[in-house]
Amino acid sequence: MNKRFYVLDSFRGLAAIFVVMYHSHYLGTATQWSFFRGSGLFVEFFFVLSGFVLTHGYAFKKSLNFKTFFISRTFRIFPLHIMMLFVFLFLELGKLVAYHYGISLNNPPFTGSMSPTEFLPNMLLLQSWLPMTTTLSWNPTSWSISTEYYMYMIFYASLLLKQHLRYVAWAILSLFTFYFIIQEIEVGIDFTRGISCFFAGGLTYLIFRKQHQNIKQNTKLSFFIFTIIEIILILLVVLIVSFKQIEHRSFIASILFILQVFVFAFEGGAISKMLKLNPFSHLGKISYSIYLTHPAIIFVMLSITTLSEKILHRDFTLIALHKKTIDFGDTLYNNIALLLSLIVIIIISNLTYKYIELKGQSVGNRIKEEMS
Repeated sequence: MNKRFYVLDSFRGLAAIFVVMYHSHYLGTATQWSFFRGSGLFVEFFFVLSGFVLTHGYAFKKSLNFKTFFISRTFRIFPLHIMMLFVFLFLELGKLVAYHYGISLNNPPFTGSMSPTEFLPNMLLLQSWLPMTTTLSWNPTSWSISTEYYMYMIFYASLLLKQHLRYVAWAILSLFTFYFIIQEIEVGIDFTRGISCFFAGGLTYLIFRKQHQNIKQNTKLSFFIFTIIEIILILLVVLIVSFKQIEHRSFIASILFILQVFVFAFEGGAISKMLKLNPFSHLGKISYSIYLTHPAIIFVMLSITTLSEKILHRDFTLIALHKKTIDFGDTLYNNIALLLSLIVIIIISNLTYKYIELKGQSVGNRIKEEMS
């Protein structure tokens, strides 16, 4: 099946924006809505979608080559990751200079999660896999990239098995790790989030592949019915993300994301039609850049605010919902600051997509061509 999932790409872009909102804190703005305060759950969506898309791309290839797979995945992930790691190194050096002049920006430079001992594991994307490392270190969002990159290798190894055996292996990996999550067994919660959702996404694609033609040809499943199903799913996702007190919320969210990916892969309803519009599809293209660049931009915005406090001798931050929150004294100003932050993140993500992501993939493609 030769198909690109445009609607799922758009959802990836929206999920990246939701994660940006989750990491942003401006008083009296949408960042304080319960939905965005729970939007860290969309990392599970990324894992499900990744398993779905990689299964589509590789599971039914007649010939597999680890070198080309490795190069393709590495040059898709690493160029932007390495660039952002050095951006954080530069920012930490800036903190060191500020600290020398008696200006404190959050924690002392090169301590805790920004310790030099964490740098090499981060560079190799090992921070989510080693017991002696801090998972949320340096560029904090890269923990999920760490989890995903080495899951790619596990995924490739599974493709060497006979088809039925590989699917059994995926089911075992997914079910066991979901069990750990439900029982809150401490085996590294970030690790289990990745494994459970990624391979569940792979199994979801298998069902989609078998049912695709049947459902498409079934006239009973009209545009209207698809639209109703899509709306119900969106409402359920909003509900589970918004209410943190729901028991086994992470597991339930993962199941909803699995259903969401399955249904929207058919692109059959009104919401799917809307999500094919260019603004949404463009967000999907730059979603990886949005996801990896936004923590640095948010840090810079918060640092500028902190410096302004010291220079102007006014308070522009406070603690709200247990988070350091920006407050310029007026809801309008706070909303303008949030909007400017989002615009900057999207502009920079456009640049990193064009000059880092695409260039990196181009280098990978040239290497693959030279090897063939």
